Amino acid sequence: MSLHLNRVNGAVEHEISRILRVYFREEAVGITIVGAQVSSDLRLACVKFSVIGDGAACSRAVRFFTKHKKFIRRKLCEGVRIRRAPELRFEATGAIAQGNDLIELLDGIAETEM
Repeated sequence: MSLHLNRVNGAVEHEISRILRVYFREEAVGITIVGAQVSSDLRLACVKFSVIGDGAACSRAVRFFTKHKKFIRRKLCEGVRIRRAPELRFEATGAIAQGNDLIELLDGIAETEM
């Protein structure tokens, strides 16, 4: 992957996180953007997010992104200067849940050693 594409990926990830913080403070409180991958022709951006909570919270986040996808894309174009506005696709990941599971596992190991 080229250095330019890495920078675009980082800029898209950062800008979408900022958009959620600024415009959707109440609705997107448990959503974390964990990555973005823009295609080499800049037509498609796959944005990965993680949600604090259970499956219901994840489905609410998917509905949230479906509802606000056009607004987020428009604001992304204002914040990141790229040739064309990529179509946004949002994918849920279990990054936060995996991190919590790992912390619980490490805490369990630490308690057994004491």
